[in-house]
Amino acid sequence: MRNRLVGAIAALAVALGALAFPSAEPAQAASACTGWTSSFVPPTSIRVYRTTSRRTQTVSFRRYVEKVMASEWGTTAPPAALEVGAIAVKQYAWYYAMHWRGGRDRAGQCYDVVDTTRDQLYNPSRTPTANQLAAVAATWWVSFRKGDRLFLTGYRAGTGSCTANVDGWRLYQRDAVACVRRYGDTAETVARRFYSNLSWVVPGAGDVTGDGRGDVPTVTVDPATGATTATVTTADTAYSEPAVDPSLGIVPLTTTPADRLLGRTAADVTGDRRPDLVQLVRTDTGTALEVMVATPSGYAPAATWWSDTAVPTDPAVPVDPALPVVGATLGEGTFRLVVGDFTGDGIADAAIVRIRPAAIPPDAPPETPPGPPRTDLLVAASSGTAFAAPRVRWSAPLDLTTAELRAGDFSGDGRADLAALTPLEGAGTTLHVAASTPSGELSPLAAWATERLPLADLRVLVADANGDGRDDLVLVRRVASADGTSDLTRVIVYRGGASGAAFSPLYFTGVLPLPFETTRFAAADLDGNGRADLVAFADAGLDPEGNPLGTKVWRLVSAGTTFGLEAWLSSPTMRWETTFPY
Repeated sequence: MRNRLVGAIAALAVALGALAFPSAEPAQAASACTGWTSSFVPPTSIRVYRTTSRRTQTVSFRRYVEKVMASEWGTTAPPAALEVGAIAVKQYAWYYAMHWRGGRDRAGQCYDVVDTTRDQLYNPSRTPTANQLAAVAATWWVSFRKGDRLFLTGYRAGTGSCTANVDGWRLYQRDAVACVRRYGDTAETVARRFYSNLSWVVPGAGDVTGDGRGDVPTVTVDPATGATTATVTTADTAYSEPAVDPSLGIVPLTTTPADRLLGRTAADVTGDRRPDLVQLVRTDTGTALEVMVATPSGYAPAATWWSDTAVPTDPAVPVDPALPVVGATLGEGTFRLVVGDFTGDGIADAAIVRIRPAAIPPDAPPETPPGPPRTDLLVAASSGTAFAAPRVRWSAPLDLTTAELRAGDFSGDGRADLAALTPLEGAGTTLHVAASTPSGELSPLAAWATERLPLADLRVLVADANGDGRDDLVLVRRVASADGTSDLTRVIVYRGGASGAAFSPLYFTGVLPLPFETTRFAAADLDGNGRADLVAFADAGLDPEGNPLGTKVWRLVSAGTTFGLEAWLSSPTMRWETTFPY
């Protein structure tokens, strides 16, 4: 693009002319060139007009984006700025691979883009740096939407003042760098600053098999031995789990006694977009974080990514929550596991919620009452192959022992927030959130909404149900059937507002014929359209002889404004009592 930048970020480019001022709906030619049709999967190639040879060349789309990054963006920009730049570069070309403007070379061959700053500068002799390649790789599946529409992204130079040139349609490169350096913005936060009404879309959430559609990790636990078997519930007919290889697939992976398992969940902690299984276990000397890594052919056995080997401390001795926990014990207390991208690097981190009992200082007078319990959130950042030692990110004089705790990016800044659903006295449930801050910490818990039902009548999931790039809090409610004889379900979706200060109800479903007590739920983008769907595992009951009939699996497909219930799978061998979806 035109008007090269100079200075600290050399080689940045700006978008000028008709291409730099995208209208709400740029003109589309009557026919197609590359003719790419998907707005969720990037093109495999693009047709580029080479001005030196005056010929059109078909280029690998990934290679094109990397070479443009090498020409248009410098190497000194921080990673978050490079990542949002990589998306802008990719989506600009992606848009024109779908919307041909009628360009042809002298030989009559059509092209999508020109290799000069008329579009984006494509110079195949330029070699992208490692950080430019990393930015492209980290954001390859991310796309931007205004509403449901993939729009034409442009970018200009800017002045180096964070929000001086915001217009809702273009990225200002120097300004984006200033935002990251001044405020610690993530790539998602930068994108939302410059592009108005933005949805940050990553399709195929939960995809284990690699077909671009979400799957559900399913764990079966032998109640007698504690042996864990991890399988994948999927619609990918090309996927089959090996039953022989002892290192992968549908063989027992680990044995964890129930009294030692402190928490288990699924999240991508390796950075390959596949949901791994993460568990927090109590060991003989402390605690450990274990990971069952998802692979294209199943789950690997649990491996320890972090362990606490120190001797437990005296629970009566107060622990300063401001001090990092490095190679030391987590101490005594109740521990819970939540997993989310607290660092904003695109890889999920493991967080240990430690609820410490009230303690009286040793030198306090005998009549001194104990202080309130204290809850700490300790984040163990993932490197993709191991967890760093947990460090306190948030601490408050609260007892969250009876709360349901979840991590999700409800505010849309690219970092995980902490949700705590706490029972109200009498009846009802308060939906609290400790929102992430630009410094990477968490704000105090604040009430974002109130549910009329007690916590025991709710199932809690986190999923982006409407595809706007913000996580939603999805609650499955217990409701009575029309005759009042059985418990059924209804789903409500709470959306986090752009202000990051409250939940608002997004939509309800009608009453679903899924018994509340004998149905378990998970979330995944089953159709790869950027909206998370729900998967319900329901007990199929008993046959006339009293033998278990297995499990029926239903899917609740998100349309952005509701869920549509569909029968999906049925397994007579999947024992519902011992099956847990994640």
